[in-house]
Amino acid sequence: MPAADAHRAIDAVWQIESARVIAGLARVVRDVGLAEELAQDARVAALEQWPESGIPRNPVAWLLATGKRRAIDLRPSPSSPPRPSGS
Repeated sequence: MPAADAHRAIDAVWQIESARVIAGLARVVRDVGLAEELAQDARVAALEQWPESGIPRNPVAWLLATGKRRAIDLRPSPSSPPRPSGS
């Protein structure tokens, strides 16, 4: 698929479904700001991958799954030291 066609498709999906993607991710991470960042990360991944692999059958599910995987990657592991809190 030509990159321009994929980018147009991604833009169309994003305009229609971005609120749904962000809301779905917000339910998982319980932080709207983080959900917005994860959704943008998923959009960037789509811009990188869809021109080569093609548009998935369910683009919203793909964006949600990609965002959720990114959230898991960002979650601290149980063996990592606790992050300092405060100012």
